[in-house]
Amino acid sequence: MMMTFAACLWTGVFPLLQCGTYSHITRDKWIFMLILSGVTLACFIGDVVLRLLHRDPDQPRRRKISRGFLWVLGIAILLAVRMVLSGWLSPLGWDVSWNGASTRNEGLSTQLVYAGLFLVFAVSRVRLRPVLVSAAIGVLFFGTVVLLQRSGINALNLYPGKRSFFTNPEFQGTIGNVDMDVGYLSMMAGLFLTEILAVLSGSRFSAHAQTAGVSSLQSGRFSRPVLYLDLLFFSLCAAVYLIVTMDVQAGIVALGVLLAVTLFMALPKCLRLPFVVCVWIAAFLIIWFWPRESGGLWEIHEMMHGRMQLSFGKNRIAVWLYSIGLAFQSPFLGGGSDTFVLRFNQYIRDRGLVIPEYQGTVQLQDYFDNPHNEYIAHLVNHGLAAMLLFIALIGAVVFISARRKTDPLAKNAAYRRVLSPFAAAVICYAVQAFFSFSVPLVAPMFWVILGLCAGEGRDI
Repeated sequence: MMMTFAACLWTGVFPLLQCGTYSHITRDKWIFMLILSGVTLACFIGDVVLRLLHRDPDQPRRRKISRGFLWVLGIAILLAVRMVLSGWLSPLGWDVSWNGASTRNEGLSTQLVYAGLFLVFAVSRVRLRPVLVSAAIGVLFFGTVVLLQRSGINALNLYPGKRSFFTNPEFQGTIGNVDMDVGYLSMMAGLFLTEILAVLSGSRFSAHAQTAGVSSLQSGRFSRPVLYLDLLFFSLCAAVYLIVTMDVQAGIVALGVLLAVTLFMALPKCLRLPFVVCVWIAAFLIIWFWPRESGGLWEIHEMMHGRMQLSFGKNRIAVWLYSIGLAFQSPFLGGGSDTFVLRFNQYIRDRGLVIPEYQGTVQLQDYFDNPHNEYIAHLVNHGLAAMLLFIALIGAVVFISARRKTDPLAKNAAYRRVLSPFAAAVICYAVQAFFSFSVPLVAPMFWVILGLCAGEGRDI
């Protein structure tokens, strides 16, 4: 129960915490992250103590741990060791790597907090429904703040001075940067959509009803709680609406992948391969013959036709290419956590490289303190092995969650074809992370959900 409470704080309360201004919201969220991490540790210890005090002597003392879960723990520990090693041997020194060189507070100390959050939630038992209710209420409150801001009201006084949504639309809600908003909202959309499908399949609550001695007719009624479904549905609609209207392409891509994966899981196995082939063919044809001359799809269309520009993706192409070149200076150990900003800008100055200031008449950002890609960030900061371990960790966690052992009373074909809510959230974050970056505004929630997802595949 205590770790369930901690999970509710992370998914429902943490996104809303701020100190009434965007001026130093990243630092504020980092401090809130440390406070909630302390609360989580206390809850974890409390759950362990209560479990020991109230152990049922008739129950087996140990549960069998799945081999996949042990692999996940091994990968996570290896990733943490690699990051520590990169910081220890960083050419910029231990202190820079430990604290971080940018203003995003993403140094090694923060990375280890992320790893700790993952581990304590992975080995804990958490009730799903309270976590989702908390997350849904959080999204509705977040959306209310955004709508008030868009109507001209400086809700919570987050815009400093005379600024407002109309002068700075790239900042919205209680998280701030819309890229980070979309990272949060895409995870929430994954949680809500898959849970709604699981409940509608009649499996999520029917097991509880049957074990309570309820008749099959009554069980069907209990398995579809109207208020719970309504809350999730409205929260899902709010999350999708905000993602679409924030016009961040990474969020749109994450929603598209979520829809495709959900449809893939819903299909019988014999139709899954044809579905994947049809999706890829349709995507190729749409992009190849894309008629417009702006936007992300047009940029992919141009690259497919051999007309790539460094300015594509708001200069992401330039930064990604230069970052990979920087990574090959130290491909095995990287430069240390959050040292990108110093090493990258020195690298492009030494080689006379240029990041475009304009794409046509549109002015672009030409100074970067991260590569706007979490995977490349690991490559540059922690080395190739760390990047591969990070990818392997996400893949392994989703895999063991998909193979989770369900309650025998809840086993039916519909349920087995519904992705776990935590796994769906992890997939959404992993997709948008290809275009975004890790920062304490959102990253702690990802590591908490990643741990919860790993915990689903813990037992044999």
